[in-house]
Amino acid sequence: MGRWFRDFFETLGHEVLISDLNTPLTNEDLALGCDVLILSTSKDQAVKIAAEVGPLMGEEQIFMDFCSQKEEIVAAMTEHSKAEVVGTHPMFGPFTKGIEGQNIILCPGRGKKGFAWATEVFEAAGATVTELGARDHDRHMALVQGLTHLVTITMARTLQKMDLHPKDVFSISTPIFRLNSDIMGRLFAQDPDLYTTLVGENKYVKEVLDLYCESLEEGTRAILEGDHDQGVDFLRDIGRFVGSYKETALERSNRFLNVIFE
Repeated sequence: MGRWFRDFFETLGHEVLISDLNTPLTNEDLALGCDVLILSTSKDQAVKIAAEVGPLMGEEQIFMDFCSQKEEIVAAMTEHSKAEVVGTHPMFGPFTKGIEGQNIILCPGRGKKGFAWATEVFEAAGATVTELGARDHDRHMALVQGLTHLVTITMARTLQKMDLHPKDVFSISTPIFRLNSDIMGRLFAQDPDLYTTLVGENKYVKEVLDLYCESLEEGTRAILEGDHDQGVDFLRDIGRFVGSYKETALERSNRFLNVIFE
């Protein structure tokens, strides 16, 4: 993501300086010389670096990060620096072609100038910017990332236990299963450390998982153990909650599937 946003900011005309393990510039050099300092590392490393370079930064600088969890890193950037602090979470990965139409979450840390600057830059490029407090962000990510990835992981584990390789069932799959198989394969094609962190290090995943298991038990009782009418009533009750979004989702997913499997 650091490389992705280097290209993004350079396209906008900004000078981008990089500090990494084998670069001539150090973290301290960037903290002393940059108007905006962005941490694009794992959360644990980001917290450590924030403590090291934060004291070097002044009130006119903007301190940001690209971590997937926010409470700890926003607190660290705020505690260890006098800079404007903006927790930043791009809700897309490095394979994304462009920022237009993508979601970016901004978590206020300290000051208004940095937040306004980040909002203006991302919105001008076509992104959808949403403001969330750091705690609310992490609670949302427990669902959006934590539970979502855990369900994908356990689906792959189920196939493994059934000794069914995804490519062997592809020819007898529905479009939805084929799409889910691709999402499953996509996850395992990437860094396992990333997904272990997204699921295992978000302290709110457990409470979301408990609700998911409770819902799974309810669905089992209604659809597998109950009669047909109980199953229908169970689905209709959830459908009423989903409301008019179901028609929008049907239309959008049909367009999506037709593009992929045309």
